[in-house]
Amino acid sequence: MKKAFLLLSLAAGTFAASAHSPQHEDFKFFKPKKGDVTAEAGLVGGILNSDFTLNNNAGMLRGRYFLKNNFALRLGLNLSVENAKDNVYGPGNASGFTSTTNTGFMVNLGVEKHFKGTARLSPYVGGDILFGIANTRTKSEADNGGVYQANYAALSTQSDYSLGLRGVVGADYYIAPRVYLGGEVGLGLMKTWAGEAYTEVNGTATTAPSAGSEFNFGPSIVTGVRIGFVF
Repeated sequence: MKKAFLLLSLAAGTFAASAHSPQHEDFKFFKPKKGDVTAEAGLVGGILNSDFTLNNNAGMLRGRYFLKNNFALRLGLNLSVENAKDNVYGPGNASGFTSTTNTGFMVNLGVEKHFKGTARLSPYVGGDILFGIANTRTKSEADNGGVYQANYAALSTQSDYSLGLRGVVGADYYIAPRVYLGGEVGLGLMKTWAGEAYTEVNGTATTAPSAGSEFNFGPSIVTGVRIGFVF
């Protein structure tokens, strides 16, 4: 009887250990480790506003490469193109238009230091260098300030350049193995320079010097709520 009880106890203990071990091991796969890559995007919406969309205002598509289990390089990219076209009309079937295209490019390169947190929570601090270019191009044909004018043609272009530094504090929470939601706030400075402005009207070109520069310093929410994946 004692032998049967001992064998039953041993079997139960072995089963419990085997059942507990995989669950314990699973925690190792929630967070990224050395050599892993993450990809993420900022989101807006949800809860009362039930539609989730990409956060285009704060928005960067970002990735990280973990040099160590708790240290990563980070790269963010944002490319945007907007175009608007306004038509004007003259006598008969005559018409003209003005087309404006705005193009923006922003890149940030930085590092992150992650702390222990919990099995699912990974808090971190980091820093970024940021560089951006914004360009505006306006083309008009037979449209002089919203009024139809035959044989009128104009073209103007102007670019701005930005350079900045930013410190960040954030956290990732792993809702499933290798899938996380995150948030991040930053404190940074950014300087923007206006480039030369080029204008051409009916074949006559002029170039205006830079209109100046602008300096900003302050806190910000970086990309809002983020969803990311570990590869």
